[in-house]
Amino acid sequence: MPARKRHKQTEEHRDPIVRFAEALKRTELREQKERERKAEEKEAAKRAAIHAEHLKLAKIELDEAIAKVKRARADRSGIAEADQIWQIAKAKVIELETGAPPPWAQNKRDDPDADT
Repeated sequence: MPARKRHKQTEEHRDPIVRFAEALKRTELREQKERERKAEEKEAAKRAAIHAEHLKLAKIELDEAIAKVKRARADRSGIAEADQIWQIAKAKVIELETGAPPPWAQNKRDDPDADT
C-alpha cells in the first residue's frame, strides 16, 4: 500500500480564528510603530523649533553687540570690552549654526577675563 502523503499545514488550512488573532497582532504592532514614529517626529520638530528660537535670539544679541562695538569705536572708549562682548556673541551664533564652537573662542567661553 502506498504511503499517504500529508499536506503541510498552510495558511489556508489553519484555524480562521488563529489567523484572525495573528492579523490583529500584526496590525497592532504596525500601529504601535506608526505612533512611535509620529511621536519621534513631533519631538524632533519641537527640538528644531527651540533651536531656531535660540539661534534667532543669539543673532539679535550679536546685532546688539555689533552696535555696541560701533558706538564704542565712535566714542573711542570701551572698545576692548565691546569687542569681547562681540566675540562671545559671534561664537555663540557660530556654535548654534555649526554645532561646535569656533576654535578661537574656546578660552573666551571658559574664561571671559582671559584677555584682561
